[in-house]
Order: sequence, then structure tokens, then C-alpha cells
Amino acid sequence: MILASSLLVLTLLGQPQPRTYYWRDSAGQTHITNTPPPADAEILVPPPPPGVERGKAGRPEFIRQLATRGGPRQAALSPIQQQAWEALDAHLAKARAEGDRRSVAAVADSLIDHSLWGNGLWALPILPVLALGLMGLMGWWLALGLRAGSQMPLMAGFLLLGLGLGHLLLTVFLYHPQALRVRQNLELLEQHMGTGRALRPEYQTLLQQRYQALEEAAEPVHAPWRFPGEVRALREAVKQVMVEP
Repeated sequence: MILASSLLVLTLLGQPQPRTYYWRDSAGQTHITNTPPPADAEILVPPPPPGVERGKAGRPEFIRQLATRGGPRQAALSPIQQQAWEALDAHLAKARAEGDRRSVAAVADSLIDHSLWGNGLWALPILPVLALGLMGLMGWWLALGLRAGSQMPLMAGFLLLGLGLGHLLLTVFLYHPQALRVRQNLELLEQHMGTGRALRPEYQTLLQQRYQALEEAAEPVHAPWRFPGEVRALREAVKQVMVEP
């Protein structure tokens, strides 16, 4: 039962996405790929999602949010971040000029995947599995000293506690950071889409609605499968906006 529940959790979360590489070839063209660049390529620093994970070691790149009225929140970028976003803007402008919609959509996919699973977030889906296994083991150990009729209810109760604890860990340490990172980086993408102009108001409204729905789905009061569903809905909305800004 524990193994089946663990597999169900991992299935709902989905698999981490491959690493994304940002690089420039000898002709000066910028590329974004999921395969390592050639040896003579110039490695570029990708637009780094802000370090919003709690207790993150090292020197995370924090993006300071500045509240604005009637528009997206503005972010204070470091010089390295600004350079990376400008390179991405130029890459998208070139793709649009060539009519390469596939590359434009791929940039949105890559940025969402990196926001969801980068900076160690790919390892956090193990937390609910560990919580479920620990509570199941504790229930089994306590049930050893009881008569047969009381063992199964006790173990079932501890498994339910494990599911609840796992869901809480999932929302606090994975869904919440993911929702924040995705929103911050997609709001920056809105300003670096290679079009040289602001998004149409109806698209701005659409994305804001999807951001809010994603953040609401990250709350512990919602079922764990709602958040992946909102991610899929947001991904489709972003692709629509990217292809036809």
C-alpha cells in the first residue's frame, strides 16, 4: 500500500525536465537547447530564476519585487541577469523575424521547466514519499503490540496521517516555491518577448488569471493534483501569448 501510494504521488508530480543550455556559436548566433553545446561554443548565463527556496545554501540570486499599480510587478535584476534576459529577447526577436514559431514556443517551455525544477527543486518530490513511508513504518511498529483486530485501523490511521503530512510538505516546500518562481520569471518574459512592445491587455489579463490560479492551487487546502493541472493550463496560455503576442 505504501509503495502504491508513493508511486501515485510521483506520477502526479511528473518527471523533472532535462537541463537547458544557453550558448552562442562561432557565428554569433544564440541557441537554447536541451543538449550540451559544442566544445567551441560560448556558454551564456541563462535568465536565472530567483532563489526563493527556504534555507537555500550558497549565494542565491534574489529578485526584489516592487509593487506597481495596474501592471506586472517589477524586478530588480543583477547585471548578469539583465544581460541574460537581453540575450533571450534578441533570440526571440530573431526567431520571430524568421517566422520560427517552434523556437518561440520552446523558449516558453524551457523557462517554465527551469522555474519548476531548477536549483534543486527536482529532488523535493521525495518528501511526501518519505513522510508516507515514515508514518506507515511507525504505525506498523506500534501495531505489533496490539491484538489482531486493532492493528489494521491503527496502521490505516498512520497512513492517512502520512498522506496529510506529505501533502503539507509538498505544498510548502515544492508547490509554493514553484508557483513563485514561475510567476516571477514569466512576468519578466512578458517584457523580453522579442516584440519591442507590451502585451495586449487581454493577454495580460489572461496571464494574471493563470498566475493567480497557480498560486491558489499551491495552498494546502487543495488536492495535490490541482497544481499540475494549473501548470498545464498556464503552459498552454503562455504558448498562445508567445506565438501571437
